[in-house]
Amino acid sequence: MKHLNWDDLRLLALIAQEGTLRGAAKKAGLSPATLSRRLDDLEEAVGHKLVERFQGGCIPTAFGTDVIALAGQMGEIALDVERTRDRQDAHAASGLVRINTDEWLSYFLTTRFARFHDAYPNVEVEIITSHRPYSLTRREADIAIRPYRPEQLDLVTRRIGTLSFGLYCSRDVATRHAAALANREWASVPFVGFDEPRAEFQSDRWLRALPGAPAPWMKCSYGLGILDGVTHGAGLGVLATFLANDAQNLVAVMPHIPELDQEIWLSMHGGLRTSARVRAVVDFMEQVFSAYGETGR
Repeated sequence: MKHLNWDDLRLLALIAQEGTLRGAAKKAGLSPATLSRRLDDLEEAVGHKLVERFQGGCIPTAFGTDVIALAGQMGEIALDVERTRDRQDAHAASGLVRINTDEWLSYFLTTRFARFHDAYPNVEVEIITSHRPYSLTRREADIAIRPYRPEQLDLVTRRIGTLSFGLYCSRDVATRHAAALANREWASVPFVGFDEPRAEFQSDRWLRALPGAPAPWMKCSYGLGILDGVTHGAGLGVLATFLANDAQNLVAVMPHIPELDQEIWLSMHGGLRTSARVRAVVDFMEQVFSAYGETGR
């Protein structure tokens, strides 16, 4: 009797769920030919036909239906094992994890980290906000979240999302300047932007290229200052869209400015890959960015 591959039982359940080999193969990330071969192997291992194959799809046999029910029970057991592992990991993970990022992403993280403490009560998180990147090689921070890919070879890096931007104003400004905004008469509306040392930021360069737009009359040294100014009626400003989407008093003049999109990269020193506390934080942040999609859109 051929050895039974337990993972093939999961594929059998997927075939029954999708109703076609092609649909199940796509969901499993396999080719239809590979999935068909795996099904043949499983039927040979159990000594019975599990699925009747037709031109329009697949139907489990009576024996196959019984096997699928058992596979479902095995899946529940596997989930119980994973939950037990997660509880053990939560208990094992402890200590301080320092995250370095810029202010937009710092705000994004601090407003979403509460659930992490519930899952990992023994892990402390310090979010260090700076325009200057801290050195992971010299262990100034454990993890970096930055809108560019680091070039150091000793770092583990992965892309975890995209930060998008739009042009916004308050509801009051939208009402007072409705005609000018509708006609894109930028010279008739006030703007808020960064101060001189940050004038080369991508968002400010974009503002300067906006036809007829005046220089910002209110200038801030940090992005959240622009958010405050725009929210309270000082004028139009470029904001990270996740910030604006969370605000009640903002109107999107341009909901998405594609040329300002920034890829978001997570980096850490290679020596920290096996650290339980760091792994817990990295896994959580990946879930947060994944749940939010292309960040802010």
